[in-house]
Amino acid sequence: MTAPREALETMGATRLRLEIPDSNGVLRGKYLPAQKLLDGKGAGFSDVFYCLTSVDEVFENPGLTSYDTGFPDVLAIPDWSTLRPVPWEHGVAAVICDMTTKEGAPLGVDPRAALRGACERLRATGYEARAGVEYEFFVFHYDDEARRAMRDGRPRDLRPLGSEQQAYSLVRWPDIAAFADELFHGMAAYGVPIESMTTELGFGMLEVAIAPLGALEAADAAARFKLGCKELARRHGLIACFMAKLDMAQSGSSGHVHVSVARDGAPVMRDALGQLSDVGLRCVAGLAASAVETSAFMSPFPNSYRRFQPGLWTPVNVTWGHDNRNACLRVITVSDAAARIEHRRPGADLHPYLSVAACADGCRHGLLEEPAPPPEAPGRAFDDERAEPLPADLTAATEALRESALVRSWYGDALVDHYVLSRHAEQDEWRKIAAGAAAQDGEVPDWELRRYFELV
Repeated sequence: MTAPREALETMGATRLRLEIPDSNGVLRGKYLPAQKLLDGKGAGFSDVFYCLTSVDEVFENPGLTSYDTGFPDVLAIPDWSTLRPVPWEHGVAAVICDMTTKEGAPLGVDPRAALRGACERLRATGYEARAGVEYEFFVFHYDDEARRAMRDGRPRDLRPLGSEQQAYSLVRWPDIAAFADELFHGMAAYGVPIESMTTELGFGMLEVAIAPLGALEAADAAARFKLGCKELARRHGLIACFMAKLDMAQSGSSGHVHVSVARDGAPVMRDALGQLSDVGLRCVAGLAASAVETSAFMSPFPNSYRRFQPGLWTPVNVTWGHDNRNACLRVITVSDAAARIEHRRPGADLHPYLSVAACADGCRHGLLEEPAPPPEAPGRAFDDERAEPLPADLTAATEALRESALVRSWYGDALVDHYVLSRHAEQDEWRKIAAGAAAQDGEVPDWELRRYFELV
């Protein structure tokens, strides 16, 4: 790896953008002169960073921080392997940071550290995890009228990018061509290799698949894609929305995680087309066994659960099947190198670090414990009466996580208890607003759009 100082000089960067995943899976941070971080001392952030809801209501975690402790600083330590230019900002490079106490001890609630631990545990079994996140999202024009609409709390009045909702459309491509071109090229330089892009079945809806990477790099790329996509959209007079369910009359937005394991760098997931290897089947079993308990990582907001509707390719039960988009776990065996499992539970609002960690640890659980996989589901997987249902709302998903001895054995009580607190805080604030708002039957409420449209 090139030394940070030399790399910054090559990039022509004099400022650093520190990027840190919060409890909601969103990258936050600050800008500093690059020189300030080159001495290895880190940068201070109030530990309230981890006790903020999606719109910055503060909740307390007495085991971490509270009003009684005064919300003191913790340190952001750059992971220089993630140093990349920000092509759309002059003289700026970005680096993802790990968080520690001022004494250098782990915080216990850092989601990136949780994923690093998952990778290390899997590596100790002789396997490496690879992953790639596939996002669906909506894009709207962001002109003066759109700004007024957002300011007035009328996000549903925004005009979508394109007047047709054809999936895999080439006719719609001219509407997005300039934006797509900058996404492809800008993201590559930013450390986010885009494997494919297409229009999706929604007005102004797009799908982007990020190329597979090592599990930690995949989560970094997924988090950076969402941030960079929003930045580039603004520069093109657009606004991108990653809510799981923006409009009940249109498709929801997924954030599917594609995961595989390799041994000694070689693929080991399949025996032949349509045939999983024993390793692949064990991974399916482990992911199925942990799907209910990790649902709050995959679907972290109350709005997430509006997306799950039988028959709309959104999983409502713990199922798997070969190339079956109705199942929770879609098995893909087209070639040795591309063999993988697509976890279809996550939406575009997923926590990328904890979702990828859950996939890596789920595979490890299957490899070590060899739980029996459920029977393969029929094509209409949502009608499979044998299958265990997945949580129907955030409250149920959070309770399943709170009670999970398995997930606690992976990430420790500190992270699980903190994440449970964070989901309760999000649900409680959502419920307070809902209780005081007028009902909008059959629609995503205006207040919910205002809360999540820009920030998830």
